[in-house]
Amino acid sequence: MAKVRRDNRILTVSETEVNKYLQQGYDQIDDKGKVIKRATGGRTVPIAEYNRVLEENEKLKAELEELKKKEKKGAK
Repeated sequence: MAKVRRDNRILTVSETEVNKYLQQGYDQIDDKGKVIKRATGGRTVPIAEYNRVLEENEKLKAELEELKKKEKKGAK
């Protein structure tokens, strides 16, 4: 049996039903509540949060490129 969680609801389901629950927005968790598999559907993200993540992603990509350039200069 597997455990799935969505918000504060925790269900015990059969292994064959896990994918169905993942598509409905449930995360699969272990006995300690740690997420094993994230939901694959059934959730929405506010546009503000989505845009914030996109901006953060772009900043991190730029930072990574700078670090790669510095590493190449240091290796020469």
